[in-house]
Amino acid sequence: MAQPHFRLEAVPLTVSDNPVQVAYLRQVLGLLLLGLFTAFCGGWFGMSPTVLPLVAGHRIIGMLGIFGLIMWAQAASTGPNAKIAYYVFTFGMGMLVAPVVAITLMKVNGLQTLTLAATLTIVNTLALGAYAWLSKRDFSFMGGFLIVGLITMVVAMLLNAWLLHSPFMGLAIPVVLVLLFNGFILYDLSRLIHQPRLLPPTVAALSLFLDIFNLFMAYLRILDRR
Repeated sequence: MAQPHFRLEAVPLTVSDNPVQVAYLRQVLGLLLLGLFTAFCGGWFGMSPTVLPLVAGHRIIGMLGIFGLIMWAQAASTGPNAKIAYYVFTFGMGMLVAPVVAITLMKVNGLQTLTLAATLTIVNTLALGAYAWLSKRDFSFMGGFLIVGLITMVVAMLLNAWLLHSPFMGLAIPVVLVLLFNGFILYDLSRLIHQPRLLPPTVAALSLFLDIFNLFMAYLRILDRR
């Protein structure tokens, strides 16, 4: 899933010195956690017997709807409906991935695969967060490289799905995506630390949500091929 990213000029900052900036970080991370929980609820709702066939049978419409929700969440980010748009989007993302989760659960050790993918995602994200916070390094220089890498991966996925049908590519692509979204998480966390309040809280949370969501899906694709 393509995701909104912005290239901004870095401003050196020691976060602990400014309580306003710490409050901003807490607000963004609070939105992120609630967004992840809302996505879980959306996935649970999407797996219900009446909803799952509708979601699975209209994937293209669902993806177009998600892109529309992304644009709405960004457009509404400075208005009174910012949080509503953000939570509707995260709920919709959970519903969109429900068929993938349902198929995984039907396989042998499917629950174990999902649990392991979620655990790896959580540990990976927390480790990157600790590194970004403790090192205070500015990773804003990675923005251009990450966007080029994301576009390359989208093209590679389309080519493999329509033309190549290569099992090697099918495994290599999610491995590269894990590395790519590790970079995106570092990049977005670095913006929170070094460039606070240049993004509305819901937009900052949305970027991190998409990073973590795509990291989880990449881990799930790798583990599902075991």
